[in-house]
Amino acid sequence: MWGSRRKPNHLPFSRGPYAPGAMDVMLDYSKDGVFMRMYYPTNAVKDDENNYKKWIPWVADSSYIEGIANVLMLLPVVVRGLMWWSGNTYIPVLYGEKIRKDKKMKCVILSHGLGGTRFLYTNVCCELASQGFIVFALEHRDKSAANTYFYENEEHAKSNIRSFVRFKRVPLSKGHFETRNKQVNLRSSDCGRVLDFIFGLNAGNIPHNVLDDVRCKRENCDFSLLDLSGCLDVDNIIMMGHSFGGASALLTLSRRHELKLGVLLDPWMFSIKNDNLSEKVKQPLLFINTQTFHVSSNTEAMSKYLTGNHREMYTILHTTHETQSDTVLLIGYWLNWFMKKLDPQTGLRINNSLILRFTNTHIGYPENITEEEDLIKKEEKNIEKGLTKPWL
Repeated sequence: MWGSRRKPNHLPFSRGPYAPGAMDVMLDYSKDGVFMRMYYPTNAVKDDENNYKKWIPWVADSSYIEGIANVLMLLPVVVRGLMWWSGNTYIPVLYGEKIRKDKKMKCVILSHGLGGTRFLYTNVCCELASQGFIVFALEHRDKSAANTYFYENEEHAKSNIRSFVRFKRVPLSKGHFETRNKQVNLRSSDCGRVLDFIFGLNAGNIPHNVLDDVRCKRENCDFSLLDLSGCLDVDNIIMMGHSFGGASALLTLSRRHELKLGVLLDPWMFSIKNDNLSEKVKQPLLFINTQTFHVSSNTEAMSKYLTGNHREMYTILHTTHETQSDTVLLIGYWLNWFMKKLDPQTGLRINNSLILRFTNTHIGYPENITEEEDLIKKEEKNIEKGLTKPWL
């Protein structure tokens, strides 16, 4: 792809022992099917100087630029300018690389936030993959994604004729809650389908990846869903979500008790405020908030879930809602301009370290978290534990 040219501009490398791989997977020729990007550990050498030849652009294609522009209410040319200014960033992930399967992998299902995509949380996903997890990062089709698409049939897939699902702006007026509640239920159903997909894969039920018709055969990749048969730890599956995805994750945890843990990043509790889920969610939970999202309406809703030592909540000081996504690495902070900010990479490292410490505590993986513990101890001044009075 790049021949003898220098390596492209890229997001930070993951810190775990494995080189992360990724592959897009689409199930069914239907809007109701599942579309996701899988991030996973590979056998590739992490420091191979030729790995960059398998990297992929952060923005999947131009339709996503238009979608992001729609979310931000900007002209597409402005978003293209921002992407150019950030260096047309690539993801340091080996797209289509063969999956490492020497031992059963811990699974994470990730639900994105409002206006999100399957690639908005690459830093978190690649870090988890580099530690040995396999992450199933959804791209929801409830009109909450910045942009997404499906194929109506096999012929359309082979001809790459996409049917788009565009982001829908919902006014803050009468009916807002009802619309969001309907969406969060659709999102939870998506998460449930991914959970069933994981169980099926592990049992050897291998579905057709619609994107094999479009990309994989042409690109001659080494990825195969068949490699996951019998290689997934289905007893320790983690449900994770950011913002609207955090609410989606909680709703799914209340419905699917096969899920072992819940990781909620800045969960937007509004859409599930009337569902009384706190008594239905039984799993250990980790809440990680950014400072600007630590507001009374959210913290009061989250407090109902903090019922024992198996539930933890942290707020990372000097951070904003964007800190847990890739955008802060691409274009820097653009929310709350006058607030003191933590270095973006430090904020994400704290976030990821808290997640890894939580999974180590409850499922014993990763086994070695010395580096994460050291970072958390070092950054204690930037981490507030428990339910405290909101700053805003």
